[in-house]
Amino acid sequence: MELKDYWRIVVQRGWIIVLAALLTAGSAYAWSAAQTPTYRATARLVVRADSLDWGRIQASKQVLSNYAEIIRSERVAFRVVDTLKLDLNPYEVLGRVTVSPDPNQLIMQIDVDDRDPALAARIANGFAEEFVSLINEANSQQRREERVDVSIIQQAGAGSLIAPKPLINAIAGAVLGTLLGGLLVLALELLDDTIKSRDDIERYVGKDLMMLGQVPPGQVDLAPYKRSAVSRQPAAKSDLLQNR
Repeated sequence: MELKDYWRIVVQRGWIIVLAALLTAGSAYAWSAAQTPTYRATARLVVRADSLDWGRIQASKQVLSNYAEIIRSERVAFRVVDTLKLDLNPYEVLGRVTVSPDPNQLIMQIDVDDRDPALAARIANGFAEEFVSLINEANSQQRREERVDVSIIQQAGAGSLIAPKPLINAIAGAVLGTLLGGLLVLALELLDDTIKSRDDIERYVGKDLMMLGQVPPGQVDLAPYKRSAVSRQPAAKSDLLQNR
């Protein structure tokens, strides 16, 4: 296909692509706007070894994954629910908590998702504080050089909106609609084998065929022919009577 063929397709069927993009974008925006907002609050902990030798630092990195499991344990969840006086099931609370350890920075990030941004912050800080309390209890029974300290380096503030995001979803819907509209236009173009122009004849038959004539576009005005036919009818009747 030549460039003019693509341009012809855009002119003739481009409205299908535009309509599909508008419909999908509008549907995505409406669906997103109808969803209940979800907020995320984040607290961060840092792990430090009292002994700065290489072995202790490596050991601290290795225990980060274990610490993450402890933070998301039933024991900590029950303590958080009890301390904060939450009217929630501890297992339900655990379902809202995510812990991401970073071995390179010796940092653990606690994320809590909830419909209430303030409650998300309270839960995130509650898990951080209860875990620090557990570590301090364990350290009290160990020698100082064997301790691994954990402290809060970032208290969770009011949660930020993470979902839904109507504008982003609308843009994604528009892109999807454009692709679907383009596929539909392509399918219609491949299935359409009617001849509408001289270019269609050349494309299907070839350029070697000689064209004898071309019917101009538009409707032919038949009014003059009708008036002349009506004016000839009386004359024709008189000639017929004379011949009799």
